[in-house]
Amino acid sequence: MTNKQYLISSIAYSLVVLFMIAVITVVIDPFVHYHTPYFGRANAETEERGQQIGVAKNMSYDTAIIGSSMSENFEAGWFDDGIIGNRTVKLSMQGAHFDDYSRLLNVVLSKPTTKTVIISLDNYILLHNPSEHPTTIPDYLENDTINDDIYYLWNKSVAFVYLPQFLINNITEGFSADSAYCWAGRYRFDRYVAQATYLPYRLMQPDPEEKFDTYYGYSEQFLAGITPYIEARPDVQFIFYAPPYSIMYWDDCILRGRLTAEICALNEVYTRLLEYDNVRIFYFQDNWDIITDLNNYKDYSHFSQDISHYLYECMSDGTDEITKDTSFDTLLKFSEDVAAYDHESTFH
Repeated sequence: MTNKQYLISSIAYSLVVLFMIAVITVVIDPFVHYHTPYFGRANAETEERGQQIGVAKNMSYDTAIIGSSMSENFEAGWFDDGIIGNRTVKLSMQGAHFDDYSRLLNVVLSKPTTKTVIISLDNYILLHNPSEHPTTIPDYLENDTINDDIYYLWNKSVAFVYLPQFLINNITEGFSADSAYCWAGRYRFDRYVAQATYLPYRLMQPDPEEKFDTYYGYSEQFLAGITPYIEARPDVQFIFYAPPYSIMYWDDCILRGRLTAEICALNEVYTRLLEYDNVRIFYFQDNWDIITDLNNYKDYSHFSQDISHYLYECMSDGTDEITKDTSFDTLLKFSEDVAAYDHESTFH
């Protein structure tokens, strides 16, 4: 074989291999980028930033859960109760900020079948500068052009990590997406574990108290982003929920001089959101039975799946819901109670 023939053969074989990789990726489609899963498979766990836009685009649903790690331990099937929804997808992304939520909402609310959107309203979204947290969802997965699909079709991680993971997780999870991105089973929820993750970083001396309006600019940016979605789809019910961070979170909040400013930011957002008839808010942060029992936590904020199920039950039956008449008083009472709490007792 001459050098020219060898070169031609090598190129031909390479093209065949690349073609086969592309075909397998399109057919298996671990990021659900092109179609719903074939052959009875489910949209099992692969990689959140890669998969969730595809799930939002291609799966059939009337209810969508959009949130951070505070939503990951929900099982989508819980919400198919005929009260909240009938067919639910979970679109969770750890550490997500509003730019990520916005990309998901663009897709979810473009579907006329969408009737309910459940959103994890984490405090940090209202306390951080949005411009410092741009979207983490790759552009080539969000847009509908095929020119940049090479980043998906011939992606080493997709071919050798996420594609087999997609198949394996389908088998191990019984071809169900209910447990996708649930992490509770991988951790120990225990007061000593939770304390050990927080105490090394606990401030020895409190910081100066921040001004009450410190975060108003950020909360206004959040409202400017979310309210157009609410107004554009009055037929969709938006359910926001405030996750129940442990009492150690609030200890940290006080030590950093942030309590008043944080509660005021929450009040600004809740007050504005509750002006809309298609908005409901569930406030779990003042559930003292949960937040003071550190056996519910693996660190100062992340709680067990039992607590996640309790949050679902409350959303289903209306427990712990706040309204425009009760929102301010609820936040005020909680801020007073948490400020008066004996936080040192948490560590003894």
